[in-house]
Amino acid sequence: MTAIAPVPAARTFVIVSLGCAKNTVDSEAMEQLLLASGHVRASDRGSADVLIVNTCGFIESAKQESIDTLLQLGASKRHDQRLIATGCLVERYPTELADELPQIDAFLGARNWASLPKVLSALEEARAPGSSLPLVELAPDGALDLAIATRRASGPSAYVKISDGCDQRCAFCAIPFMKGNHRSKLAALVLREVGQLVEHGVREIVLVGQDTTRYGHDLGQRDGLARLLERMTDAFPSLPWIRVMYAYPRHITEDFLRVMREREQVVPYIDMPLQHTHPWTLARMRRPHRDTDDLVAWMRDRVPGLVLRTTFIVGFPGETDAEFAYLLDSVQRLRFDRVGVFCYSHEEGTAAFAHADDVSAKEKARRRSRVMAAARDITVASNRAMVGKELDVLIEGRPEAGSAWYAGRSSRDAPEVDGLVLVKADELPVGEIVRVRVERALAYDLLARPV
Repeated sequence: MTAIAPVPAARTFVIVSLGCAKNTVDSEAMEQLLLASGHVRASDRGSADVLIVNTCGFIESAKQESIDTLLQLGASKRHDQRLIATGCLVERYPTELADELPQIDAFLGARNWASLPKVLSALEEARAPGSSLPLVELAPDGALDLAIATRRASGPSAYVKISDGCDQRCAFCAIPFMKGNHRSKLAALVLREVGQLVEHGVREIVLVGQDTTRYGHDLGQRDGLARLLERMTDAFPSLPWIRVMYAYPRHITEDFLRVMREREQVVPYIDMPLQHTHPWTLARMRRPHRDTDDLVAWMRDRVPGLVLRTTFIVGFPGETDAEFAYLLDSVQRLRFDRVGVFCYSHEEGTAAFAHADDVSAKEKARRRSRVMAAARDITVASNRAMVGKELDVLIEGRPEAGSAWYAGRSSRDAPEVDGLVLVKADELPVGEIVRVRVERALAYDLLARPV
């Protein structure tokens, strides 16, 4: 466990978290480290002594959002404010960012966020005449072995990171350069976090990592995720929902599916990014998993009622019209419950970067629209089939003040990426699961009333 460095004075801070759910967990860990070090949350960015941006460097649009945020905060910060950039973009481009963004006072790598209190202490010392800025802190600091002092709930659902990094070397992906190889968090630390969140009233735990289904491999456990889920359900029988995100197709095992089928707390929902379905495209992507049709059929056979979410990349180098047509047909034939689609982004340092980006931006956008339209038709049909049925819904609150509706999610819907169940009622217990009957289906959402 990393020691928390003493600081000379308490500072107020704000953390801006960009990118995926895994970044959200890291941002919360950073916040807890700062609070434990005596620092205080600021009420807003304008009043903060320190502004911290947890960046994303996954694809071009995410990188641009991170850079835009840093530029905006850098341009508006007071002379006595400090701006710290951390996260994946910093891990990927530390020198370039330090050269091009002089308004940033310190850079902290994605694998070294546990050093944040030490960096704040160094910034205090750097206020002295003759000190140099910016500071750059990149060396790994054992962040994955760090037990977060206290997990605090901000709602009825919470993410828990069980691993970081990735051993795969997909041709399009820069995550291994930013996060390193796969490393599992010890089960005792995972269970400690879950226990703290359950004590705060959390009703849904969402397990995240770059490759959750590889959990435990580095610890010598072939079915580590299955064992972890069994320990979680045994330890916390009152926790209604446990959801698994970011599963790698190659690492789905029979035992994992058995646990999902037999343990009611593990919701029958898998987020499994496939990226494509055509075997030649997958080979160029360096995605060595089995035939997609067989894989999906096997999973659905093992887990009745399985909700399958996936993502695809269109416009990968060499993707022909025939390969795209194959993907589109797969989406229509296999009828995935939830689908996200990305246009291929040419990422420096990846194996595919050397290949010609031979699908035009206009054609990528057209292909994305076609896949999204096909997926939307399937979602609409699935939602219409739910009309008249009853669902358990986790109530998250009213979407806006004075609304006659409450927003919630069923076990079929993951936070932030899937649809909502909007429930019309005078009063409902926020943070609890209630039984509703679906009355109407929208494109992505359902309208319902309490039973």
